[in-house]
Amino acid sequence: MDKPYSRELSADSTFIIIPTIAIPELIVGLIAATILGASSEESWHYWVLVVAAPTLAYVAWLLARKDLLETAVKLFVAGNLLLITLILSQEWQPGSMIPYTYAIFILVSSMISRPTSTFNTWFYATILTAIGAGLSLDPFDSKYIFQLIPPIFINFLLSLYAYLSAYEWRFAVESVSDLHRKVQQRRDELFSIQEKLQKTNSQLHYLNKELDTARKEAITERDLRTRFMSNVSHELRTPLNSIVNFAHIIKKGAHGTVNNHQTDYLNRIERSGWHLLSVLNDLLDMAQIESGEFRLHQEPTDLYSICEEAMMSTRGLLLDKDIDLQRAYPKTWPIVNVDRIRIKQALINLLGNAVKYTEQGSICLRVVPNGEWVDVNIIDTGIGIAPEFHEAIFQEFRQVDENVARRRIGTGLGLPIAKHLIERHGGTLVLESVPGEGSTFTLTLPIFVSEELSNALELAQ
Repeated sequence: MDKPYSRELSADSTFIIIPTIAIPELIVGLIAATILGASSEESWHYWVLVVAAPTLAYVAWLLARKDLLETAVKLFVAGNLLLITLILSQEWQPGSMIPYTYAIFILVSSMISRPTSTFNTWFYATILTAIGAGLSLDPFDSKYIFQLIPPIFINFLLSLYAYLSAYEWRFAVESVSDLHRKVQQRRDELFSIQEKLQKTNSQLHYLNKELDTARKEAITERDLRTRFMSNVSHELRTPLNSIVNFAHIIKKGAHGTVNNHQTDYLNRIERSGWHLLSVLNDLLDMAQIESGEFRLHQEPTDLYSICEEAMMSTRGLLLDKDIDLQRAYPKTWPIVNVDRIRIKQALINLLGNAVKYTEQGSICLRVVPNGEWVDVNIIDTGIGIAPEFHEAIFQEFRQVDENVARRRIGTGLGLPIAKHLIERHGGTLVLESVPGEGSTFTLTLPIFVSEELSNALELAQ
């Protein structure tokens, strides 16, 4: 607001009080002039009141309309004080009530002007009371002046009361005005925040649509890639199986004698074929994992048979390496609820990775039951892995040392597939490794507890 709220209320009060005071003044003046009769010597001051009161009110009202509030108030109050003094000088007698009429404008000044103006009005009213009373005495007698003390004192008390009331009222009004401004400011801030939220919501809605479109496109591309890899894998498997089987049959001499050079070539064909089939299987598994089409067929299984089959498959990879393949088995083997083929695949991937990066020394498969879990450790004495690469090796197509990786055949999918297979069974796969000393992969699986045994344990507890 440009003006204090209390000033606006004072202006509104002025437009009400001015005519409210002027009209009774006009009526009183007319009645008094009429009662006193037509003699101008006795009633002329009342005719002045009849003319001056509405004139003052009109002029003050016009000034207030022009936003000259202080001037309007001063003119209206001062003019009426002079009119009362005029009547007092003509009509006052000891004990008269006329001096008390100053109280009206003492109260009015506090209502339509500043609170302190009530004391100014009382001060001028006191002086004018003495002047008016003095003019009315002929001859002047000072003893009658003391009779003005009661109305002057009463008017002072009224001015004090008016000041306190006006001050309290203005304080309350300004407090309300301040609260009103704060509420408006808060409302404006809320509107601004609401507009920003609407704008942000629109942007989020747009981004959500874009993300939804991108997601659908990504799903479509993923499905296309999965179907493509699946089709390619199936299309390549058939001729590859034929190539591998025919090479094996020819190597065994089913169609004639094979010399050493031919046997060497046929062995290379067979190994390359099996490797290519392994790569195709890894690619197909990863495609199924990414598409969410990967399925498990779990059943209670003896962990010993899975470990032995994985070790037998790994032994074929050690023909040209000086590596000791070791076992550290428990006396009692736990039963696990797993997909037998997939867990064996995970173990073969982990053991194959150990063979790939171990030139000499040992690779140990250790099984340790641990309460409700069983830990399967694959421990090697290979090149080891630096700590900063412990997470990277479980990412697709990531191999830590590219120079070393080039000398070793692999797609970089063995460890990611193994980790996913183990986690799908509710287990974990953790790596501990020291560069130059070797690595330990710890596979943890939950031990299977039959429903009968579970019920018995609950009853025992």
